[in-house]
Amino acid sequence: MSRQVVTRFAPSPTGMLHIGGVRTALFCWLFARKHGGRFILRLEDTDLSRSTDDNIRIIEEGMAWCGLDWDEGPVVGDPSQWKGPHGPYRQMQRMDLYRAKIQELLDKGLAYRCRCSRETMEGRRKTVEAAGKVFQYNRGVDAGKGCASAAHDASQPAAIRFRMPEGGDIVVADLIKGETRFPANSLDDWIIARTGDGPGEIGVPTYNFCVVVDDTDMQVTHVIRGDDHLNNTPKQIPLYEALGSDLPAFAHVPMILGADGAKLSKRHGATSITEYQAMGLLPSAVRLALARLSWTPKIDGRAVETAEEELLTDAQMIQLFDLEDCQKSAARFDMDKLQWLNQKLIQRSSWQELEPHLRPFMAEVSKGAWAAKPDAWKAQAIHATQKGKSLTDMAEALRFAFEGPTTFDEKAAEKFITPTVKPALREVRDLTDYSHDALEAGFNAILERHGLKTKDLAQALRVALCSKPVSPGIFDTLMLVGRDEVVARLDRWL
Repeated sequence: MSRQVVTRFAPSPTGMLHIGGVRTALFCWLFARKHGGRFILRLEDTDLSRSTDDNIRIIEEGMAWCGLDWDEGPVVGDPSQWKGPHGPYRQMQRMDLYRAKIQELLDKGLAYRCRCSRETMEGRRKTVEAAGKVFQYNRGVDAGKGCASAAHDASQPAAIRFRMPEGGDIVVADLIKGETRFPANSLDDWIIARTGDGPGEIGVPTYNFCVVVDDTDMQVTHVIRGDDHLNNTPKQIPLYEALGSDLPAFAHVPMILGADGAKLSKRHGATSITEYQAMGLLPSAVRLALARLSWTPKIDGRAVETAEEELLTDAQMIQLFDLEDCQKSAARFDMDKLQWLNQKLIQRSSWQELEPHLRPFMAEVSKGAWAAKPDAWKAQAIHATQKGKSLTDMAEALRFAFEGPTTFDEKAAEKFITPTVKPALREVRDLTDYSHDALEAGFNAILERHGLKTKDLAQALRVALCSKPVSPGIFDTLMLVGRDEVVARLDRWL
């Protein structure tokens, strides 16, 4: 490629960061990383009634949690700071640039002032629709009724409309969907700036205008976005040309559906990225699961098939990612598959990789005591619970190491803590060497002396130490609780 690849993710901070948006951001990130390019995070906050600082924070923190680091964009938590040469990266902080570009279009006759009131527009719309037609401003049945040739001056407040071409087709050459043609006469002259507060004032520019100016200014080479934006593209292409800019390549990613084929919604489970974080999923699992929605990675020209091949690392995804391998049709989100990936990645991760992600969950379970534990203890705790499906499972499985039981499974206590087992429990209480080998040797000797099976003594210990007959391996359980606490908890029963 002759130019450095530049992609961007440009969410609107009008709600939570949806997993569909994260999947789009991931594709942008993978493509930029594969080609040694730049990935930009930009916030499209011109919807003043719905954009909030809290939503902006959620987007920034969600992207950071996902591991989708941006080369240009805002600094998390500080709206006055950014990194990159094209900032600021919030549209409401770029108004001077937009208004200058709009004035250029007005001066060249490529845009014009529109004084049509809302009531006038609504009346004309009803007339056109009554004739069985689709309303198009200054086109079709409405032709000649707009402000295109009125040459309104700046003496009154007015919206600004972009003058669209009237003949031929506007062609969208899409890297995923192929070529799509839109007849130019099917598209009306659209508003690029809302009505200003006073005469001559250019109001807040609209999304479709700002996105083109930003992509041009930030030298974006590839616009990868959801296919709900496909119908915006024929409006934007003539604007790129009017601004004297080269067209970026377009790739419209299909939407994500629920497992039942319906549009993904709350009834299918979590839909925002913060919910997946709270569920104890690894960012790497979320990245991998979302990457596989609409993308089929190929190894040596062959689609990945085996379970082992599916567990791609970020480096492998970056190497294999190709927009040509993205499907055109909608993808179905499978929560079971995400949880399977999460468990597999937990199992294959080192304790050092897992600990930073587990730490927030342990902070609540341990009331802060986790942070004070030595690394060797943390390593053992993580290894002992690494079969869990999620970080929340792991944290809950380690609760026994920080909290002595206050209630017990009565049926389990009656079943396992029997008069036959209690003498063996006394001997376990008296063990002093808590190295793994010494515990195992002492445990086996106690079993032999009392003629017990491993499960008899182990289950009794689990109930006494953890309140129920479920815990990690019995030697891990003893070591994680620690000798002094083991003695204290056993004394309750002896």
